[in-house]
Amino acid sequence: MKIFIISNRLPVKAVKTESDNFEFIRSEGGVATGLSSLEMPMEKHWIGWPGVYAENDAEKETIIAHLRPHNYHPVFLSPNQIQNFYEGYSNSTLWPLCHYFFTYIEYENKYWESYKEVNKLFCEVAIPLIEPGDIVWVQDYHLMLLPQMLRHTVEGISIGYFHHIPFPSYELFRVLPERAELLNGLLGADLIGFHTHDYMRHFVSAAERVLDLRFKLDQVLLDNRMVYVDAFPMGINYSLYHDAILKREVQQKAVELKKSYGTHKLILSVDRLDYSKGILHRLRGFDLFLEKHPEYKEKVSLAMIIVPSRGKVDRYAGLKTKIDETIGAINGKYSTINWRPVYYFYHSFNFEELVAMYHIADIALVTPLRDGMNLVAKEYLAAKRDAPGVLILSEMAGASIELRESIIVNPNDVGEIEQAILRAMEMPEDEQMHKLRLMQKDISTQTVDKWAAGFIQEMNKIRSLNEVLKRKRIEGCTFKHIQKKYQDTRKRLLILDYDGTLCAFNSNPEDAVPSAQLMEVLDKLSTDQNNKIVISSGRDHQTLDKWFSSLPIDMAAEHGAFYKENGRWHNNLQTDQWDDEILSILNSFIDKTPHSRLEVKDTALVWHFRNVDAWLASLREQQLVNALISPCARQNLQIMRGDKIVEIKSPLYTKGSEARRILQNNCFDFILAMGDDVTDEDTFKELPAEAFTIKVGNISEVARFSLLSQTEVLPFLNKLTGN
Repeated sequence: MKIFIISNRLPVKAVKTESDNFEFIRSEGGVATGLSSLEMPMEKHWIGWPGVYAENDAEKETIIAHLRPHNYHPVFLSPNQIQNFYEGYSNSTLWPLCHYFFTYIEYENKYWESYKEVNKLFCEVAIPLIEPGDIVWVQDYHLMLLPQMLRHTVEGISIGYFHHIPFPSYELFRVLPERAELLNGLLGADLIGFHTHDYMRHFVSAAERVLDLRFKLDQVLLDNRMVYVDAFPMGINYSLYHDAILKREVQQKAVELKKSYGTHKLILSVDRLDYSKGILHRLRGFDLFLEKHPEYKEKVSLAMIIVPSRGKVDRYAGLKTKIDETIGAINGKYSTINWRPVYYFYHSFNFEELVAMYHIADIALVTPLRDGMNLVAKEYLAAKRDAPGVLILSEMAGASIELRESIIVNPNDVGEIEQAILRAMEMPEDEQMHKLRLMQKDISTQTVDKWAAGFIQEMNKIRSLNEVLKRKRIEGCTFKHIQKKYQDTRKRLLILDYDGTLCAFNSNPEDAVPSAQLMEVLDKLSTDQNNKIVISSGRDHQTLDKWFSSLPIDMAAEHGAFYKENGRWHNNLQTDQWDDEILSILNSFIDKTPHSRLEVKDTALVWHFRNVDAWLASLREQQLVNALISPCARQNLQIMRGDKIVEIKSPLYTKGSEARRILQNNCFDFILAMGDDVTDEDTFKELPAEAFTIKVGNISEVARFSLLSQTEVLPFLNKLTGN
């Protein structure tokens, strides 16, 4: 088994020299940096862009030959693709959208066409390399279409996707014309990961609303497999940063830097050039700090490291100009002969220089306006080996969920940044060390290796679950086995649910009338003298009798409160009139939940919310259950959640009790039960182990087999008879 990491960039990038040769250096960016140091027990391959345009086949071969020994597989992009896919759709459409900079979104159709084209190109490079049984782990927003492309092309592989930046709320995501294509692309994966549960929640909300899917907690059934969504906060290679100061060259660099900055305190800021990083807000906060607290002049400096990024894009060039001007203004206002307020570095630092800066910095100022995780915060903490330090961290960074002992700020509030700097400057050293140790304890265990291992472990678990689902799937040999058993027996029982099984579920009875095809199938089954057909439904007995009285079949209505046998209805009803308090609660929820409705039956009250907005339905469902718990407990009534319904019923009647009643007085050599809801599992539990229990539309631990969709039910029953 091999693992293929597929990302926009490889961990190294090729740089063309003046002599037209190539040199290879480490790529910038959190994804490449974080994943490049992964330790995995399996063979690791990496597919991505080498960071340069290769002008001819000879240059491509040179790059391929250098990367091959490292199991790096380059995807070569043309200048047009780099412009429209990378600078265009990825970074001028998706990036501002996901970071909530709505007014910065640029949209051109050629961007989208190039995005599709490049995702397909990545797929074409991957196909010859990947074999059945391999794991493919797609990284980030550049390749949101790739999971589905791989799913449709390569069989027998596990596909994961990780979204390293924020996933926006549905209200923002919906502005994209390609929203459905992007969501379907991601749902080609078996596991979709995010840094925080907020991003996960936004994705589920978007998928439910745009694609009309119904998630059950963290999973959704698509085709013949379950897709799972979860949060996996990314860590760092802790020991790499924590032990770096033990190296002589890093110690020497730290001593040199400390000497050059003098005895005053040092605030460190490290970012890639981007409007989402809050760099200008940070500078204004520091400016305000110096203005309001002149006693700290010549006692503290801000070292600002900004790594160049997308310098050819006008918006980024304009941002750099503003940063340059702001730093110049601060230094011009406060500098003295012996002191500079802001040290500005517009270039990346090598590893030794960076960890030395981390180690000597008294304060790290990490205040992005929106950030998926932010590993700089964790790197700073890890590098503080036996040295005090304070982390000021934006609440908009994913890392803020874990690093609660840092000074958390709203990055939009310049005054709050100023106050945080003051608090950090005045924090006693023992308090610094205490908070530092607590955060180091967390990040030293939640490392990048553990993050990756957790994701891969979850993928392997999902692979096993989907294999179980596939084994339960009725097709080929499985169907022939059931059919042969049916044909070889003479006393058969078929218990069939109605809504969601024999008929597509619809809460409106007028829209759920049995089709001519269904009546034909039931007529064929019921005219066989060896068959006892029972429709077991939650619907009322009047409706069932109106629909099926012409057929020689038995029925159970309202989960067995009424049953029809040998042409006559029997009444098991033992309940009184419905309680006014419960009815009042239900009616109040109907009033405040558009498109919901109440169905009143003799044995059950059913609140239907199939046509309600997905987010509102989820909220109201939980609120209703909470409101009903107390009055239902007093009256010994059950609250059941079904397929877009909440049902209140007596525990005296279940589909299971009806199945038990049927079996008490009869002996069958073939039993088949089909249903799509949790209430049907009560039936499955009461049947003998050898019964053919079939869950429709979902996998069930109780049922032996599954059909993926209600549309498969009638063809299955029709073929069962051999016709």
